[in-house]
Amino acid sequence: MGIHDKNRGAVLSYQHAFHAGNHADVIKHLCWLGVINSLKKKDKPFTLYDSHAGAGTYDLTGEMAGKNQEFLTGISAISNITPTSDLLSCYLARCKTFLASNSYPGSPAISATEKRRGDQLHLMELHPAEYVKLEQNIKQLRVENVRVHKRDGYEGLRALTPPKPNRGAVLIDPPYERLVEYKDVVKGVENILKRWQQAQIVVWYPLLSARAGTKHGASEQMVEQLTTLGRPCFKAEICVSDNEHDAGMYGSGVLVLNPPWQLDDQLSVALSEAVEHMGVNATSKLVWLNEDA
Repeated sequence: MGIHDKNRGAVLSYQHAFHAGNHADVIKHLCWLGVINSLKKKDKPFTLYDSHAGAGTYDLTGEMAGKNQEFLTGISAISNITPTSDLLSCYLARCKTFLASNSYPGSPAISATEKRRGDQLHLMELHPAEYVKLEQNIKQLRVENVRVHKRDGYEGLRALTPPKPNRGAVLIDPPYERLVEYKDVVKGVENILKRWQQAQIVVWYPLLSARAGTKHGASEQMVEQLTTLGRPCFKAEICVSDNEHDAGMYGSGVLVLNPPWQLDDQLSVALSEAVEHMGVNATSKLVWLNEDA
C-alpha cells in the first residue's frame, strides 16, 4: 500500500508499516495469493502488477509496526493455528518464512516469492522512502523478472498493460487518504479494462464508520461504480467490530473483477476459518455482484 498523488500536490505521507499484518492485510493477501495460485495452474507465463506496492516487507519489531501493533489482531492471531482451508494453509506457510525473522510479507514479497521464474512482476511505488525500502527488500529476495518502478501506479498500469502473453492480474491497493482516490480507482480500473478485458483485478478498500466524515460510504459507492462496468465480480469483507459512529475502520474488503474459477469458494472458506481467531466480533462474508455468464 503505497501513496499516489497524480501530480495533485498531495503530501506523500502514508507508510503501511504502521498497519502491517493487520486484518486488512489478511483478507487482501489471502485473496491475492488465491489469484496467483490460480494463474499457476497453467504452464503459460503470466504478469502481475502492484499499483501501490509499499515497502515490500515490514519489520514487526520496528517503531512503526510497534506503535499500534495491529498485527496482533491480524496475522499473529492466526499464525499458530492448524487450518483446514488450503488457501489459508498456503498463506500461513508463506508468512511463516517471514515471521521467523519477525517480519511480514507485503503483497510485493508474496508476489515475488510465489511467482515462477518465467513470470513477470511490476511493482509501482511513488513514495520516495517507501520506494527505497522496496528496492532493497526485493533485491534481498533474489528473484528474477521483477521490475520496481518509481512512478504513479495508474500511469504505470496504462503504460505496461496488456502484457504478452495476455495472462495476469492487477492489485490496486491505495491508502485512500484523500476522497479523490476512490474516483481514481474507478478511472484506473476502467482504463485497464479498455485495453485488457481479461485482466483479473483485485481492489482493496476500507470500511469506515461515520467518524470518517466525507469518506463514510465512499468505499461502498466505489464498489457500486465498479460493478456497473459489467465484468463478473464479487466482494469479500472482514469486519472486526460493529459499524458504530466512533469505530473508525471497522473492517475492509476486496472487490475481485474477472475472478478465477473457484476463488470465491476458496476465499470464503479461508476467511470463515480465519475470523474465528480474530476476535469475538470478527465476521466475514462474500457476495457475488455480477455473476459470471
